[in-house]
Amino acid sequence: MGSTRGNASGTQYRRYERHPVSCEIDGEMFTGHYWVAGMILVVSTATGGASRQLANRQPEELARSLLRDFVLANREGMLAAPRIS
Repeated sequence: MGSTRGNASGTQYRRYERHPVSCEIDGEMFTGHYWVAGMILVVSTATGGASRQLANRQPEELARSLLRDFVLANREGMLAAPRIS
């Protein structure tokens, strides 16, 4: 009787090589990491992340664009949120 438990988790989880990415907005530097999983590029930061299909774009260029869009969307959301005084 053999156990399949030992190998099952190792084959289902795949670790992708992460690369640093950064962008500057209004003099402030924002950083994160990106990786490519198949044809999907994923950007991750300490506050969340975003993903998009690679679609013939250079990974670093798309990662920088996604990071910038993510930061700006979060800023807009914070500005629109009601403030407690």
